[in-house]
Amino acid sequence: MPDKVKKRRDAIINVAFAAMILGLIYVFFKYCFGVTAPFLLSFFFAVLLQKPLRHLDKKTKNKFHTLWSLLLVLLCIIIILGPVITIIALIGREIGSFISYLTDQLSDLPAFLATLEKEILNLLQFLPDSVYTTVSDTISDFFSRMINNFDLSELGIDMNSITSGLTTGVSGIFGVVRNIPSILIGIVIGIIAWIFFTKDYDYIVHFIKLQLPEGKKNILSEMKQIFSSTVLKMVRAYALIMFITFCELFLGLSILNWTGIMHNNYIFMIAIAIAVFDILPVAGSGGILIPWSIISLVLGDYSKAIGLIVIYVVISVIRQYIEPKIVGSSLGVHPIVTLAGLYFGLKLFGFLGMFIVPITVMTLKAFNDAGRIHLYNSPDRN
Repeated sequence: MPDKVKKRRDAIINVAFAAMILGLIYVFFKYCFGVTAPFLLSFFFAVLLQKPLRHLDKKTKNKFHTLWSLLLVLLCIIIILGPVITIIALIGREIGSFISYLTDQLSDLPAFLATLEKEILNLLQFLPDSVYTTVSDTISDFFSRMINNFDLSELGIDMNSITSGLTTGVSGIFGVVRNIPSILIGIVIGIIAWIFFTKDYDYIVHFIKLQLPEGKKNILSEMKQIFSSTVLKMVRAYALIMFITFCELFLGLSILNWTGIMHNNYIFMIAIAIAVFDILPVAGSGGILIPWSIISLVLGDYSKAIGLIVIYVVISVIRQYIEPKIVGSSLGVHPIVTLAGLYFGLKLFGFLGMFIVPITVMTLKAFNDAGRIHLYNSPDRN
C-alpha cells in the first residue's frame, strides 16, 4: 500500500509540475513575450557573436573588446538588413503588380466564367445523354445567372461577410501602421541592448549564475548547449530546406515560363509563398501546387497542369531524400506531438504559435532527457 500511495503521489506531483510549467509558458508567450522580445532576441544574437568576438579578443589581447563588439553588431545588422530590404522591395513590387493583374482579370470576369463553363461541359461529355442534358442545363443556368447578374451569392459568398472581412483587414492594417513607431523604438532598443549584451556577456552571465542556488550554477551552460543542439539545429536545417525548395520552385516555374507553357510575372513571389507554406508540417507545397494543377486541367491548360505536377513530384522526392540527412533523427519528437503542437500553437497564439509551441516542446524534451526536469518517462525504442 505505501508503494502504491507513493507512486500515485509522485504521479500527481509530476502532472502538477508539468501543468505549472505549461501554464507559465502560456502566460509568458501570451503576455510577456512581445514586451521582452527585444531583449531576448538581442541576448540570443549576442550569444551567437561570442565565438568570433573571443577570436578577435585573442588576436588583439583584449585591447579592443568594446570596438570589436560594436563592429560585429553593426556588421550583422548590415548583413541582415541588406537581403531583408531587397526581398521586401521585390515582394512589395510584385504584390503591387499582382493586384493590378488581379484587377484586370476581375474586370473580365464574364469571359473567364464563360470559358470555365465551356471546359466543365467538355469534361462531362462522357456522361450518358439523358444525364448530360440535365447536368449541362443546370450548369448553363448557373453560369448564365452568374454572368448576367454577377451574383456572388450563387457561389455561397455572403457580401456582408466580405464587407466585414475587408473592414477587419483595413482596421488591422491601420493597427499595424499605428504601431510602427512602437516597433521602431523596440528595434532601436534591441540593437542597443545587443551591443551591451555582446560587450558585457561574460559579466551578465556571471551575475546571473551568482543568483542561482549552488546545484543550479551550470544550468545556463546546459541551456545554451541544449538550445544549440536542438532548436538552433532545427532552425538551421529547415531554413536550408526552405531555401532548397524555393530554388526548385523558382527554377521549375522559370522553365515553364521560358518554354511558353506558362506566362506569369510573379514567379519570385509565388516561389517564396509556396516555400514558406511547404515548411509547415501537414500542409506542404502540394496544398498549393495540386489545386493549381487541377484548376489548370479544368481550364484545358494540360501542359501547365503536367508541369506543376512534375515540379511537385520533384520537390517531394528531393524533400524526402534531404530532410532525414539535414535534420536527422536526433530531435526525437514524434510527429503526433509536432502535429498537436502546431494545432494548439495556432489556437493559443495564432500563426506564430505554430512555430513557438513545437520549438518549446523540443526544448522541454531536451531538458527532460538531460534530467533537469521530469515531465514524463521516455520509452526505449528498439
